[in-house]
Amino acid sequence: MSFGVYMADVYYGVAGNPVSHSISPLLVSIVAQHLEQQKGIGTGFTIKSLNLIEAESIQDALAWGYAKTIPEPINWDYTSSPFGKFRNRALIQKALEITEGINEENENFLDVNDNINRATFPLDSGSKLPKKSFSEEIWINLTTPLKHQLTSQAVMDFNESSKIESVNVLRWDGHGWWSSNVDGCGVVRCAEYFGIDVTSGATLCLIGGGSAARSTAYAWTKSGGKIKLVSGRRQLIEGPWSKSIVESDEYDLLINFDSDEIPDQFLGKGMILSPRYKSMEGDIDQRCMDLLEQHYDGRWMLVAQHLECWRQLWAPQNIDYLPSISLLMTKLIHAETVLASYT
Repeated sequence: MSFGVYMADVYYGVAGNPVSHSISPLLVSIVAQHLEQQKGIGTGFTIKSLNLIEAESIQDALAWGYAKTIPEPINWDYTSSPFGKFRNRALIQKALEITEGINEENENFLDVNDNINRATFPLDSGSKLPKKSFSEEIWINLTTPLKHQLTSQAVMDFNESSKIESVNVLRWDGHGWWSSNVDGCGVVRCAEYFGIDVTSGATLCLIGGGSAARSTAYAWTKSGGKIKLVSGRRQLIEGPWSKSIVESDEYDLLINFDSDEIPDQFLGKGMILSPRYKSMEGDIDQRCMDLLEQHYDGRWMLVAQHLECWRQLWAPQNIDYLPSISLLMTKLIHAETVLASYT
């Protein structure tokens, strides 16, 4: 996949453990294809490889970035075969043949409210990201247990990701590493998508205290929202969000990073977003309807934060050409349905 005039070779990987369930490589492929179809883009890249990097330490993830090879690829849950091998590449291409023709959102996925205020990201940065692609780049998404491990001062940092120990996206531009956290940005974008105006002081009921919870607390409060903390397996430490903690029985959005369980006393009071995406069955219509159940599937958060990777770190020069949350979700569901038909 390529587009534009000045081309960069991009090597993409998602690193952590486990990663066999990740659909992020599929999302990268779909967004790159979408951009390739757009007109008037002056800079671009070629996705040279997609990788699942099973790693327990950030050093292993960065080592892959320099070597760009994996000795023994792991099996991908969506195809039950080694990721990066012929069968996986062929099936992803089959999925992309379908998404190439999808130019409109599923009718159920249209934005609930386009008139609310939108938060501005990135929220904080002491550096200005170069708005062009270099000859060779490394893009990495980090997941458990790596998000809190990167604290090097040699990394150009956005959204205070190193300070709050929550890094989930990296970019090597040929000269240095750039980092950010977009988990929380994705939660804010989901809230906006479903009609919640975070900038006006909306309340987030937050359960958990890990890296994703810290990223969410940071983005939500920096955007103007308030947070209500509920005790869970991990407690949220003090941070830039501390002055925005409130005691309230009401909330606009609840997210539980610790488990799938929602305490009974919080049911029916506001929107509930899961940070985890579940396996899906059925045809496209059934899958789309499942995404709009009372407890919103983690694909909404994943799609929203994935788009922020592109906007903030990987290709901010192409921000006006990126798909909307609803269009990317529509494409993703079609792609997943294609993959399911071959397993």
